[in-house]
Amino acid sequence: MSLFISIFIGGGMGALTRYVLIEQINKSFVNSFPYGTLTVNVIGAFLIGLAWSYFAAKINISDNLKMFITIGFLGGFTTFSSFNVDVFELIQNGNILISIIYIIGTFALTVGAFFLGMSLLRIT
Repeated sequence: MSLFISIFIGGGMGALTRYVLIEQINKSFVNSFPYGTLTVNVIGAFLIGLAWSYFAAKINISDNLKMFITIGFLGGFTTFSSFNVDVFELIQNGNILISIIYIIGTFALTVGAFFLGMSLLRIT
């Protein structure tokens, strides 16, 4: 049961962190591009890659803490549900080209950030 509690608490903390960051980042921009969600997803992908590499290095850490960090916090922090809402709103507002750029950019940047995070500990 403590594993579920670790994931639950981590997920709540990640979701709150995501919300606050998205709101703060989006306040800095005037246009309709969802910079906040993109930024959070790229940071989250990087951190997941970093955590993956760290845990794969045979670091002695409890399963509860691993699940708290990866599935809980980072799973709650990065979300494609916010991404889907952003894409829908862009399309609904007639910003088809911006939505395509956002979709491709999110995919490329998050995959790249994951590999960067994963590779970072391998070279140190």
